[in-house]
Amino acid sequence: MTTDLTEAAIAILRANDRGDHTVPTSSGLYPAQWNWDSCLVALGFAEFDPDRAWTEIETLFDGQWPDGMVPHILFHGDDSSYFPNAAIWQAGPGQRSSGITQPPVAATIIRHLFERFGVQRSRPHIRLLAPKLLAWHRWFYTARDPDGTGLVAILHPWESGMDNSPVWDAALAAVEPGPSVAHLRRDTAFADAAVRPTAAEYDRYINLVLAFRAEGYRADRLYGMAPFRVADVGFNAMLQRANRDLRFLLDMIDDTAGVAEVDRMISNTRAALEARWDQAEGFYLSVDTRTGQAIRQPGIGGLLPLYADPMTASRHPALITRLERWLDQVEIAVPSFEPGRPEFEPRRYWRGPIWLVVNWMLIDGLKRNGRPDLARRIRRDSLAVVARSGFREYFDPTTGEGLGGTDFSWTAAMVLLLAGLKD
Repeated sequence: MTTDLTEAAIAILRANDRGDHTVPTSSGLYPAQWNWDSCLVALGFAEFDPDRAWTEIETLFDGQWPDGMVPHILFHGDDSSYFPNAAIWQAGPGQRSSGITQPPVAATIIRHLFERFGVQRSRPHIRLLAPKLLAWHRWFYTARDPDGTGLVAILHPWESGMDNSPVWDAALAAVEPGPSVAHLRRDTAFADAAVRPTAAEYDRYINLVLAFRAEGYRADRLYGMAPFRVADVGFNAMLQRANRDLRFLLDMIDDTAGVAEVDRMISNTRAALEARWDQAEGFYLSVDTRTGQAIRQPGIGGLLPLYADPMTASRHPALITRLERWLDQVEIAVPSFEPGRPEFEPRRYWRGPIWLVVNWMLIDGLKRNGRPDLARRIRRDSLAVVARSGFREYFDPTTGEGLGGTDFSWTAAMVLLLAGLKD
């Protein structure tokens, strides 16, 4: 079964390959290059085409802004099947792009490629990419944490990668919805509206885009004016893991000044993330930085400190207990929001479905945290649900039904990666 799956996964990545970048699906649902999709897809290419893996990431960083930001979308060709497309964003000093960013997983993926291919093959790529990675991480701490708290903020739910998670509900409700854009949406032509973000959410998403566009996407303005501003535990956990991996890469090219700079990032974020642990909840809680209120909706991002730090489980065994309780309430691991709560929707995007890319992060984190048993369970479920329901964008954790886009690139990439992992 695994051989059949891996052959099918390779075929999907080849079909979605546009030469120097990969689209998430060839259906037209996402006709551009997405930031964290692209990095995670490189893990799949690494299993059968190493040069193509490096090209994927290098193309992404060719679109880096002068201030260091790496946009969440790069538009390379016809984007008419997507809304908001480049004409709406009106962003990018060179390459057409969006005006916001996405989870910074690139350093972690580049370290993976280094460990996969070795020093001789990887060093030229690291020399090219490490300074760009450092500029991006520096941008996070200056543009999105100007007060030096150690936690960076997202200013749009799309930046989290987990667009419509219930974690954002209260903060997003404070955003004016603006005019309805339901008639402009393209996503519901490719996927059932019942499994996509709602019209009310989309109206607010677009109003944020227009507000940022009016400010020219200037980092020195957006943080203060953004009506949505959340220090997300999941995002910061991914950043912290990337900080650790960036430090490794900078050390490999003897950039001592860069290593010292990243050491400060790691130290500040380690303390700030740990301060988000809530003993009564047995969970890490994000915070709405405009109100100062902790966000008590338990999304999967609250589990990602396991991915950031191999000592998390020993410090907080209650977090493992919480994860096990989630798994006891579903058929297939891992739901993206805690089952049994009124906000849980097992078929609607990030309000409950399984996403293999986050499963991989938890598998990696659980192995590092001394729980290979749970890692094996999640790996087994991940491969089995794809074998059963195909290479879909996401999956219902209660039934295994495949949802969203078809022949999805990062699902294929995760299958290739997980199939090659040793228990």
